[in-house]
Amino acid sequence: MAEQKTFEPVAVEEVLTEQDFIEAAKAVSYFAHPMSRRSIRMAMCFTGAVIMTALTFVCGKKWLWLPVTIAAIFLLSAIIIWFFQPEREKKHTQKWLSSCPLAVLPTGVIVFRDRVVLKSNCETITEYFTDFSLCVETEHLIAAAGGPERFLLIVKKDGMSAEKSERLSGLFRYAFGGRWYRMAERE
Repeated sequence: MAEQKTFEPVAVEEVLTEQDFIEAAKAVSYFAHPMSRRSIRMAMCFTGAVIMTALTFVCGKKWLWLPVTIAAIFLLSAIIIWFFQPEREKKHTQKWLSSCPLAVLPTGVIVFRDRVVLKSNCETITEYFTDFSLCVETEHLIAAAGGPERFLLIVKKDGMSAEKSERLSGLFRYAFGGRWYRMAERE
């Protein structure tokens, strides 16, 4: 009987903000594209700089400028990645959001065990979880990526009771299985 209650549909009314979309896109990107993480790209740049620095000992005085210059370029790239990648990702999400004005309308979301139904004043969308590539849960929301109608499906958990939030999380965890990830909160 408890399992039957776990699979009951969960209904949520939500209005998504730009910050919700930025948080969801960041969480989904973290798991969908690990090589584009800021820390991974910086580690690659630092590795290149260390290799070039090691080559300075091999090069003669005539060619010493080449590995030093390349090492400096790698270090400069790491600094640029650290400061500008988050802003670039934020602008990319804002651009996507501005091209999809229906995404910020007040929406009723009904989550079933195999699909989600989104209803607003302008549209009704039924998305099946098999169409999505992955699902990420954060402290504030659940985001699924890859749907045919709405590429980024977001369900906010803010203002939800603990039991309802747990049921919602259970539905997504069941539907996505190995494609479901939980994003640890950083303090």
